Amino acid sequence: MAAAKPRLSLPHDFLRTVIARASDDSPPTRMAVEAIRAAPPGTDRDGLAMSLLTGPLAKSAPEWLLAMAVESDLSREPRPHTTSERMDLTRVALSHQACPEAYRAQVLQKCPEPRLGALGRREGGAALIHAVVAELRRRSTSRLPIAPELLKVPTPAQVVLGEHGLHEDVFVAAIDCLPLGPDKLDGEEDVDAWMERHRAASDAWESMWDGVLRVQTEHHRRLLEWSATHPAADRVVREHLLGSIPWHIEPALLEEVAAHNLESFERAVLVTRISRSCRDGLTPTQARERYADALAAASQDERDYVERFLDEEMQSESIQTVLCRLAVDWVERAGSQTWRFLLNPGEARRYGRPREWLASQELVAALATRFATICLSALNLWEPEPASRYRVVRDLGWLHALLVHLPEVTEETRQRARLVVEDTRRSLATRSSAYGYPSNHSAWEENQRAEKLMATIMPLVTDPVPALPGRRTASLGDPQSIRFRQLADADEAALVAYLDRHTGNDALVEEALLSFAARSYRKSLAFDDVLARHSAPQQTLLDLTLHLRRRLGGGPELRGSWAEIMLARPECPPELLRLLPAWSAVKARGPRYDTTHPAVAAYVSEVLGDSDAAWQRFAASPMSHAGPGAWHRLGDLLGAAVDGVAWPAPPPGR
Repeated sequence: MAAAKPRLSLPHDFLRTVIARASDDSPPTRMAVEAIRAAPPGTDRDGLAMSLLTGPLAKSAPEWLLAMAVESDLSREPRPHTTSERMDLTRVALSHQACPEAYRAQVLQKCPEPRLGALGRREGGAALIHAVVAELRRRSTSRLPIAPELLKVPTPAQVVLGEHGLHEDVFVAAIDCLPLGPDKLDGEEDVDAWMERHRAASDAWESMWDGVLRVQTEHHRRLLEWSATHPAADRVVREHLLGSIPWHIEPALLEEVAAHNLESFERAVLVTRISRSCRDGLTPTQARERYADALAAASQDERDYVERFLDEEMQSESIQTVLCRLAVDWVERAGSQTWRFLLNPGEARRYGRPREWLASQELVAALATRFATICLSALNLWEPEPASRYRVVRDLGWLHALLVHLPEVTEETRQRARLVVEDTRRSLATRSSAYGYPSNHSAWEENQRAEKLMATIMPLVTDPVPALPGRRTASLGDPQSIRFRQLADADEAALVAYLDRHTGNDALVEEALLSFAARSYRKSLAFDDVLARHSAPQQTLLDLTLHLRRRLGGGPELRGSWAEIMLARPECPPELLRLLPAWSAVKARGPRYDTTHPAVAAYVSEVLGDSDAAWQRFAASPMSHAGPGAWHRLGDLLGAAVDGVAWPAPPPGR
């Protein structure tokens, strides 16, 4: 009996390469089919199946091959640490034109939601996408109002929307199947119980949409179109786009959303003005007449919005207090939440690194300027808080944003800003007098933030330079009150620009010279460059050093740094040497670490000469590293040592 002919076997990767250009009945195709039949699960048969279904068998394939492809994906254990199931082989099999519709529906019914979402990606064929939409709608027949529990146990639509790259039809179906917004009071439930439940539901509603928007970045415009007919979602979607992920928004859409948001500010301004008219004595009817032109120019929706607040029920004192501050509160909330990243793009970071924005820096800066320009009317509408023991500090953040981004800060704006800062100071003082100290850590932190903001705002009021580009960061304050430590902390370019703006101010130049003692190294700005701006450069060095304790103060580091700066200049004449703090001068380094500066050594040797008594007395002088003795001038101690007189008193302090 003849021996059986051995089966020919080829590597699967070779077969995949060959069948990419083979026909459906070619020998390589038949060999690949046989290899798949013979290969056990878990081998490379999936790669062969994918090559066949997308290559020679793309138009016609046996049902067993489609079923094998589907089963291979569905039986695979989910991969750990992954957020998405690829399901590529199943997607190809269920999209195949040879796949029976009934089989496709049967497979989808067995798929858990994460895999259903993966099969709804845009790569799927038309038949598969249609089936995914039908299956999603079948699972979402009952839609409940949003509740916190639905964040822990999400609905099928919520899970599907966690998948990136969804097909447009699947995306639309999924948002249509999401939970409904927080339910309204039905008249039977206790009001307090409903309010507590409503707050929790509203938080869950916000959180759900935040998650959807962060994942579905490619569908933002479509989602806005959808939310326009779903009022419960519209505000939340728009505010999250603007305030949570503006870096993911394509430029034209970002500009549209920002402009739409600013329209609601104009509405808040109108309500504020009308409410203050009623507070100040007008009836609602008279208020309507006063603002008839503004109401006529508004849309019907805006007029309906305003009319809500002209109801007799809305005329109570407590409600009027809220409405009279509506425009200011709008800007406060926008500055800290909705517009936060547009006003401060540097705060948009991920893992400590700046975010990459789809919008250009120029557009972001232009939007911030538009915000400041439009919302400036909130500063004009600002009123001091009523006298109260429980006053809160809340108007500094948005004020700072306006001052930074306004293209020009007028004198009127400066005056209004000063009023806000002064009222804040009174609020802090009221707290201190009421409690004696902050009542808790949170109050202490708020006080610290307020103090820091006030220190940042006042330079913007006293030294309002032009905003470049969209940021007024070079303002350092009133040159009459600025001190060297503030100049030492300033950016080098900002310091140069500040000195240029205040050319001829010798007192400012002197503070800038002293700032080198606190920050001796600067990349390009040299001490002598600043000195040259003074009308009497050499005399001012003598005056500053003579009165160093009063002008500079501080510890050994500042004294030593000033001495080193003087000794490092091309020339340090004896009249300047003698004014240096003695200890700092004799400790100044020479060419080597353990040597005294040669100019100091030469000067001391020349003054003391060959007198042993003078040298002994100088060695016993009261100069010291720290304390009052550290301020003794070198020349004073040398003179007393030579003359044998009592040691002089240290120079006076401030």
